[in-house]
Amino acid sequence: MAVPPEFIEDLRQRVPLSDVIGRRVKLIRKGHRHIGLCPFHAEKTPSFSVVDDDGFYHCFGCGVHGDAISFLRETEGLDFIEAIERLAEMAGLTLPRSTPQDSVALRQRKVVLDILEETTSFFEAALRSDDGRNARLYLKQRGLDRAIAETYRIGYSPRNGLRVALGSKGFSDLDMLTAGVVGKSQRDGSLYDYFRDRVMFPIENRQGRVIAFGARALAEAQPKYLNSSEGPTFSKKSVVYGWVQARESLRHNLPLVVAEGYMDVIAIHKTGLAAAVAPLGTALTPEQISLLWKLHDEPVLCFDGDTAGQRAQMRALERILPLLEPGRSIRFAVLPEGNDPDDLIRASGYDEFQKVISTSRSLIDSLWVSLQEEYDLIQPETRAQFWQAVRGHVRSIGNNQVRSAYGDEIESRIALMRNQTRGVSSMVAPRLAPRPKTGLINRHRALAALLLAHPAMVSANFEALSMLDSGDKKLESLKKALIDAVIGNPDLDVVAIRHHLNGLNLGDVLAELTGEDMRARLPFDPNKLSSEEAAVYFGELLELVGGRAGLFSETGFKSR
Repeated sequence: MAVPPEFIEDLRQRVPLSDVIGRRVKLIRKGHRHIGLCPFHAEKTPSFSVVDDDGFYHCFGCGVHGDAISFLRETEGLDFIEAIERLAEMAGLTLPRSTPQDSVALRQRKVVLDILEETTSFFEAALRSDDGRNARLYLKQRGLDRAIAETYRIGYSPRNGLRVALGSKGFSDLDMLTAGVVGKSQRDGSLYDYFRDRVMFPIENRQGRVIAFGARALAEAQPKYLNSSEGPTFSKKSVVYGWVQARESLRHNLPLVVAEGYMDVIAIHKTGLAAAVAPLGTALTPEQISLLWKLHDEPVLCFDGDTAGQRAQMRALERILPLLEPGRSIRFAVLPEGNDPDDLIRASGYDEFQKVISTSRSLIDSLWVSLQEEYDLIQPETRAQFWQAVRGHVRSIGNNQVRSAYGDEIESRIALMRNQTRGVSSMVAPRLAPRPKTGLINRHRALAALLLAHPAMVSANFEALSMLDSGDKKLESLKKALIDAVIGNPDLDVVAIRHHLNGLNLGDVLAELTGEDMRARLPFDPNKLSSEEAAVYFGELLELVGGRAGLFSETGFKSR
């Protein structure tokens, strides 16, 4: 019985290889792979490696290697069809039965793939020809050299010649129409090359086969960007651009960035700072999110810095929440307004792009901050509305464990917000009677000292902190580095944060904030305050340095 190859590929995507092998071998995750003791020979030190991204296992001890199908056949004595049936059972799918129509579809798919490969080669050759002069100039202006063009197989579609070239290789007009590289005129039924005078970006599947094209007009033709129609090989909701190149880059332990366009992907790849992929003109789909997690456990979404880009980020966040799993999440990078990654890299250089990626927000911080911006948190009614909204998003998380963990974190933040807004509770009021006698700059320093001792307050006050400026360059450098460190890794403890700041040559200002002179100015030791007490002091100081009357502005925190 013949099994359609697309069904086998679907099985490989639905059932991670580590799940198949993990039923028989105890696996330990190490970065992008799993390791364990080889089931095919006796060993005491793990040399058996399983890579979900590639769908292959390999033992560095005995040399055995293969995929899920070969593993089931070798370990359970199954034949090929039995192994496919076992995988289908694990995926909850029914094994399709081959029909004459299946054979026709299989043949059509193969022909289309062959046509697309020949077309890609034709476009690559055209880019190097005299006809491709303007296309080469355009790529040069965008900072792309021949090597990067070859990496992504970029080409040029001349105004004509493709249909004739494909016909000379035995492909019929009907096959070319099915492949989407030839169009038919609605006026007179004549055939024409579908892509004309455009820079061509081949779209590849996970095996590196060309399945469609994206095309950018060189002249004033509309639309400016033109994609292949969906067909036997191509469903845009199930593909991301740049998969193959990103997978190779990720072998060097780079972050994975999700951008919006072809040029963004290529510009990011060119920096060597990150791997990059892009959805194909659509909001991220569940299928694409699953593909991203096959490449990286925590990709960084990096959309354009305009209003539309930020709306796209919020839509992506809402789509991702129901799909979250333990150990898999998303981060969000915020670009300067009006910039996409390609613009930023060309205008400001690699360092500025690196800064954007390194300060990306976790998903929970992005959810919290994005929703905060929609509400007036001064008013109790809208504050309650904000809490209701964020809790509603948490309830959309499908995985019970992740939903519970998010719920705990959100309730902790809400409790902290309550403490900051309600004033001093009767429980802690007697201990908070003394006030530090400091000027404005020392209030800023007191804020920083509290943050250093209680870094969990950074995330809940990110927006307010970002708007403050003490005027002291060293203090502002430390504050920014502290915020970046906590947002980048919320799990850092006090000791790790101080070590990080010392490593950034901020040890002198750090010593000022944590030394005896600073503690003498304060009626408390920041390190001995409970989180609730620290939050009360922090809220009051934040009011004062922000230029607004604090809870105790008439009796304390006065300038000298």
